[in-house]
Amino acid sequence: MRNSIFSGIGLLTFCVCLNGCVTTNTDAPATDLMTNRANLAASHAIETYDANGPGAAYVISKNGIVLASGGIGIADMEWGLQNTDKTVFRLGSISKTITAIAVLQLVEKDLLDLNQPISAYAPDLPKQMGAVTMRQLMSHRSGLAEHVWNPDLLPFIWQPMTTQQVIDLQQDAPIDFAPGEKYNYVNFNYVIVAHIIERVTDKTFVNFINDFFAEQAMPNSHYDWHDAIIQNRAEFYDERDGVILNSQEVDLTHVSAAGALMSSAMDMARWSQLLAENKLISKTALAEAWTPAPLPDGTATEYGLGFNVSELAGERLIWHNGLTPGSQSAFGYTPESGIFIAVLSNGFYLPSTTKLMEEMMTIMITGALPDMDAP
Repeated sequence: MRNSIFSGIGLLTFCVCLNGCVTTNTDAPATDLMTNRANLAASHAIETYDANGPGAAYVISKNGIVLASGGIGIADMEWGLQNTDKTVFRLGSISKTITAIAVLQLVEKDLLDLNQPISAYAPDLPKQMGAVTMRQLMSHRSGLAEHVWNPDLLPFIWQPMTTQQVIDLQQDAPIDFAPGEKYNYVNFNYVIVAHIIERVTDKTFVNFINDFFAEQAMPNSHYDWHDAIIQNRAEFYDERDGVILNSQEVDLTHVSAAGALMSSAMDMARWSQLLAENKLISKTALAEAWTPAPLPDGTATEYGLGFNVSELAGERLIWHNGLTPGSQSAFGYTPESGIFIAVLSNGFYLPSTTKLMEEMMTIMITGALPDMDAP
């Protein structure tokens, strides 16, 4: 992970009524160390955003127990609706992480082989696409070109697209390198992943992933279908010349499994708990997802199967973030200490959710940011 700069942050106090709404775990003793740290981290999140503008929701949990959660700022500026921990935000590239877990479920059901060329499941794919494996796609080592830079895509980003339509636009795109040779983060990889899921399950990716969310009792998680009525969905905002504006109404179906999912802070906490308890995939499969993929010379990347893998404050950090028009998101999980933090925002121009997640995680691990006195 990039190095975050923790600067200009004084000693924080837990002031719920000033900037946001916080829920803490009332079952934990008031003197509990991790609860105190969670309150401090929540206070830091609250002070990051303006209560009168677009903001964020967050959740902090440890070993499946939510220690603090809340919403800051406005979910809908025109109606004055508040963000809460159940507000539905765009996840952006965190969609890759959720999709990867769903794929590993299919692997454990013997419906997919990560090491098989995907032409075995979709023989009509262009040759350069069919030659790659699911493992190479999910770890960004496929060599396939990025579709979001294809100028032929531009006329279509305002309307729904199928995975097949996106593939057709890319069918003549040359590869950037031989499969497995390098690491290159490419959204198109997960469009192909969605396409293979459709072939294996005989469902559209939209229906497949919405069924996945329903099975896991995640009521505020959805495919970001532009026309659908989605309860609790936030509006999304950008800023120009100091004026807050509605973000452009781009239809995100062209990024599919790479970036078109939505969720709430509390649903993300449930998802992390299910992962930690091995209720979604086995412990072995999860360890594989969290193992950085190797390159031919033996060096490791910093990306597993849908997850970034790095270190923060001396602990292994499993994380991902996402950016879409009008929104940004980030989550982090430390397997050894069981701490999970998600920050989801409805303002693209607002402070980085990735940096804020790192800062909150640092508080949870160490009790303080570098310029704060540990409690």
